[in-house]
Amino acid sequence: MGMSKRDQMGGERTRDRLHLRSTIVAISVAATMLVGLIPSPVRATPRHAPANARIEIGAEAWQLYRATNESRGHFGVPKLTLNREMSRVARRHTLAMVRAGELFHTGDVGAYLDGISWHAWGENVGFTPTDVDSVQVAFMHSPSHRINVLNRAFRNVAIGAARVDGVLWVTVFFYG
Repeated sequence: MGMSKRDQMGGERTRDRLHLRSTIVAISVAATMLVGLIPSPVRATPRHAPANARIEIGAEAWQLYRATNESRGHFGVPKLTLNREMSRVARRHTLAMVRAGELFHTGDVGAYLDGISWHAWGENVGFTPTDVDSVQVAFMHSPSHRINVLNRAFRNVAIGAARVDGVLWVTVFFYG
């Protein structure tokens, strides 16, 4: 049973993608203190939050808000204003990632900004078994996440955080 050239190429691409994803995950884990920050879906532990999982929401979102503004301040970028209503939307996205057991971005944050004046938006998502500081450090060491944190076009932020069975999951919507 032979494989066609197309099947072989597809298999090689799949192996290459899996190898690349494995390499990216390994590098990201090492470089970001075990924080998951890959734009494509990444599995986390736990893979699925059990129905009886203890879910804590609140203080860590405020801590990440303060840490984000501290990072901006270090680079002379104006502080962001927290949008509490949009933070509820960010929290729902965070809980959806928890239920799926993987990181993923929203299809279009702009769709959630209906009725809000904006011209640019961005999104950071991540998880960590440790604390808010490790998430912020990871965001600042990742070029694409750092761009969002330090983008002068962004004046507002919405943050959703949830700690499930010891793992902190976050969604950060930036807009301006």
